[in-house]
Parts: sequence; C-alpha cells; structure tokens
Amino acid sequence: MYVALWYKYGKPIHGRAWNNNGGVECSFPYKKAELTTKRELEGHIQILTYKGNYKTLGYWYEWLPLKSRFDDTTDRELVRCGQSTPILMTCADKEKRLGYLDLSTEVAMVSYNKKVEQIAGGATQECLGIFRNYKPPPNVIVEEDQWEDTKWGNEFPKNVEPAMKRELKTAADVPKYQYVALWYKHGEPVFGRAYPGKDGKLMASFGAKNQENCGPEIGSLQILTLPDPSCMGLEYKWMTLADGRADEAKKWEPVHVGTAAPAVCVDDDGVEVLGCMNLTNETASIGFQGKQKKLESDVCGHVSAVTRSSRGVVTALTGRCVSIACSVLAVASEISANEARLRVFFFFLLIM
Repeated sequence: MYVALWYKYGKPIHGRAWNNNGGVECSFPYKKAELTTKRELEGHIQILTYKGNYKTLGYWYEWLPLKSRFDDTTDRELVRCGQSTPILMTCADKEKRLGYLDLSTEVAMVSYNKKVEQIAGGATQECLGIFRNYKPPPNVIVEEDQWEDTKWGNEFPKNVEPAMKRELKTAADVPKYQYVALWYKHGEPVFGRAYPGKDGKLMASFGAKNQENCGPEIGSLQILTLPDPSCMGLEYKWMTLADGRADEAKKWEPVHVGTAAPAVCVDDDGVEVLGCMNLTNETASIGFQGKQKKLESDVCGHVSAVTRSSRGVVTALTGRCVSIACSVLAVASEISANEARLRVFFFFLLIM
C-alpha cells in the first residue's frame, strides 16, 4: 500500500494506492462510500514518494502512534494536507489499511470492500501516523527484505544479487543472471525473474493466469535488493529444502508474500530457472514463450528458524527462505511438467 491523496471539491482526502498489473489502483473513503474508479474520483490522485535519502533531502519518514504529534519536539512534524493526515488503522477484520484522520473532527476513516469504517476520539490515537523527521535516522540494522519499486524499462538496479549467487544453467536464449522480482496480477503476488537487457534496462518475466507477461505491460514491479553493508542484518543463502530441514542448528521459514515465494527449479537436464512457487499446494510456475509453465514437486514446503546473533545471544528469527521459484524450463528440453523431476533450491535468509 502507498499513501495517496485526492481532492473532493477542493478538500484533501488521504487513502491508499497499490500496484496491480503494472497499473495504479486506489481506495478513498468519502462519507459512507468507498471510491475506487476513475469516474468516481473525477480526476488525478497523488502518491507520496521519497526519492533520495536523508543526506540529500534532510528528512526521512517515520510511522508513529498519532498521539506522538502532541510531543514537545521540533525534530519532526506530522505529514498533512489541510485537515487530512494519512493513517494506518487496524480495521474490524484485523487487517491494517491506509486511510485518513480529519484533524478538525478527530474522526478517522478507512475504506474497503465497498464500505467505510471509522473511529473517533481517543481510539484514533493508537493509529499510526506518518511524520517527517528532521533528525538523522538511527543506524538501524535491517532485518526485513528490502523491495525496490521500479518499472519495466528503467535502469537496472545495482544493489541486487543473482539467484544462486551465480550464473544459472539456462537455455541459450535465456539470461543466465536472473534476479528475484515481485509483481501483482489482478491483486495477487507473482514472483518471476528480472534481468538487464542489452541496453542495461530492466526486463522481467512472470508466469500467471495461463500466460507469460514479459513486456512493457508489466509496468511497475519490485526487485529484491540488498541493504548497505553497514546496516546489513540479513544473510541470504541458497540451498535445497531438504538441506534446510536437516540443519538442526538453525530453522528456516520461506521469504514470501502471501502464499507466493520465489524459487529456482532444475529439470532432469540440469536447466535452471527462477519463477514462483505456491506454498499452499506446493506447485510452481514460470513464464516462458508466452505461456505459464506449471509444475508440481513433492519437495516444496515451509521451514522455520531461530539463529544466533554475532554476540552469542539466541535471537528469534523472522528469517525466511526466499523460496526460489520451482519452474521447469520444459520448453528447452521438451519434458512436460508432469514428467520432469524437480530439485528445488531455496534462498534462505538469516537475521544476524
């Protein structure tokens, strides 16, 4: 979700936006209705962006309880437009969604499922608000996956690492260096492979809904990136799921979004490719030659984990294995998905 801004009769209202199929979709609460369509919104919306860093911009964004706006400090200020400020609210269904607080009435509103949910008064103070912080950010160790928002055709990012940390054994016309990419199709997360084209521009391929998406229609997507070494709290490692389960000293859990996880598959001919695994039914797929190639494997699954920090303290680990999409490059070897015997490699992540 992204913080979005819209105006109704000149009045600013914050809501949420997201990427779907490379296009922008959004939801804004207005009175008792959820507004989502171009016709309902009657114009343009704006999305809050942060292009740069503290050194270049002099500030950074921080989510804090709304009651923090009453703190006696000049180091930060609440992000607002008129009497509207964006909030992150826990809804009745326990899901967290972006909406807005009307500062003139202290009423908070969030829209979803064609309805508007609202709270008022003291209950709003536990919602999270976004603040512009002018103090240097703390040197926090990064312990979460870092996803860079980008677009098909942009310059290829530099702070990325290829699947398996090496060239993959691919067919002649498939890039050997493939990078974990995340895209949404009809609201559902899909992992695929990203790679630089001959001109250095970002290209990608995803297999979903019985077809391959691999051109400008992809639009917006995300690339798994590595934090700066100075704040790196993660260690990524590729291994088979069996090896992960056999590691009694550490336990592992797949890196995933929803039930989707990235994974690398190897067919009987040793051909490797990066795609998407469904952790619920242990199936995987890739996009290739205009189609979604589907396959099944009896060796996919979850692994969970605890590891030790560098100080020797046992630390609970939100570490995950970036399951490497288990897709057989069936077109290269003329082996059907059902005939191929897969060896699934998982990309494991440690929080140090």
